[in-house]
Amino acid sequence: MTQTTYLQFDGLKNPVALDNAARLVPMISEVLAGWPHTASPVCQSQPFVTIRPSAGDYWSISLGEAPSDLRDWNAVNAVCDLVAEMAWERLRSDPTLLCLHAAAVAFDGRLVVFPNARRAGKSTIAAALGQLGHKIYTDDFLPVRTDPESRTFHGIANGVVPRIRLPLPESFSDAFQAWVQQDPGPSNKQYKYLSTAPVAPGGETMPLGAVVVLERQDDPTEPLLEVIPRADALASLITQNFARTQLSGAILNATDVLTHHLPLYRLTYHNGEQAAQFLANHPALHALPTAKSSAVDPALKQAPLEMLGQPSPQFMRACPYVQAAGLTETKVGHDHFLADSNGLAIYRLNAGSVAIWNVLKEPANLDEVIEILMAAFEDVATTQIATDSEDLMRSLVAAQLIVPARAEVAVR
Repeated sequence: MTQTTYLQFDGLKNPVALDNAARLVPMISEVLAGWPHTASPVCQSQPFVTIRPSAGDYWSISLGEAPSDLRDWNAVNAVCDLVAEMAWERLRSDPTLLCLHAAAVAFDGRLVVFPNARRAGKSTIAAALGQLGHKIYTDDFLPVRTDPESRTFHGIANGVVPRIRLPLPESFSDAFQAWVQQDPGPSNKQYKYLSTAPVAPGGETMPLGAVVVLERQDDPTEPLLEVIPRADALASLITQNFARTQLSGAILNATDVLTHHLPLYRLTYHNGEQAAQFLANHPALHALPTAKSSAVDPALKQAPLEMLGQPSPQFMRACPYVQAAGLTETKVGHDHFLADSNGLAIYRLNAGSVAIWNVLKEPANLDEVIEILMAAFEDVATTQIATDSEDLMRSLVAAQLIVPARAEVAVR
C-alpha cells in the first residue's frame, strides 16, 4: 500500500509528492530548513514532482508534466534535483519574478549577486563568505522582484542551505576543511550541504547592490576585482536567467535596467577561500548604494510556450528580408541585444554583426547585403563578408528576428 506525503512550500502553487518516501523528509527539511513548508497526507493540487523508492538505496523522481520521464538518484542527489525543480516551480507559481541562476550574499544590507557559469565556483565562494559571517540568500537561484514604489530591485531568499562540491581543493585552509568536515549536513561523494552556514530565512528580501561575474583561473593568481563592461554583465545575466517561461523582451528590459543601475565587476581568482576573504575586505562591496531606476516594470509577462519546439523558418538566399516588427532592442557599447516579438529568444550581436543588422532596416536579400557591405568595407575579403552575412542571416531567420519583406509589409 502506497503512503504518500505531500509537502507544500510557501510560494509554490503545487506540492511535492513523496510516495513511500517518508525517509527523505528529514533530509529535505534539513536542506530546506529556511523554506517554510507543511506536510500533509491530503493533496489539494497536482504535484509538480513525485519521489518514490527505486532499486537499492536510490530514489526515482518524475515531473508532473512528464510522469514517464524517470530519473534515479541517491538520496543527496535526489534532494539536489528536487531543489532545482523547485526553482522552476517558483517561476511557474509567480511569473512576475525575474529569477537569476546566481548566488547572492549580503554585504552591509545589500545583496552582491554572483551569476553562475559552469565550474566558476559561485557556491564555494558563497559558502566561504558564509563562514566569514555573511548571510547567504542563495547559492543557486535568486528570485528578483521590482518594487514600483521605491523603484528598487529586491532579491528573495529561498531558505536553502548552500551546497559545495567535494572534495575541496587541497589549497583550502585546514580551518575551512575542518568546518566543512564537522558540519552535520547531508553529503555524498559529490556534494555536501552545509547546515551550519548562516542562511537568510526563506522569503526575506534585500535590495540588490552589485553584480560580480566570476572568472576562475586554473593557475594560482591573486584575486582581482575590476569593473566589467556592461555588455558582458548583461550577457551573463541573460545567459544565467532561469525565467525562460517569460517574454524575452521583458527579460531583456529587466536585465538591461539591472545592469544600468548596479555596480558591475569581474572577480578573477584561483582559490575560492582566498577570494571570499578578498571580497569580504574589499571597500567596493561595502556601503553599496540602493540602485534605483525610473524605468522599473513590476511585471514580467508569460511567454507563448506553445510556440516552443516549432520548426524554424527556412532561409532563402534570393528572398528579401527585413527586421521584424515588435522587437525589443538594447544597445550597450558596440553590442546590440535583441528579443524577438514572440518573446522566446534573446540574441547578441557583436560589432561586426551590427553592420549586417543595420543593412536589414530596409528589405535586402543575401546578395544585396553582401554588395552593400563590400562597398562599405573594402579592406575585408569578399569571401569573409559573404560567409559572415549568410551565417548571420540564417541565424536571424531562425530566431525570427528578420522576416520576408513581403510578410512584414503585409503586417504593417
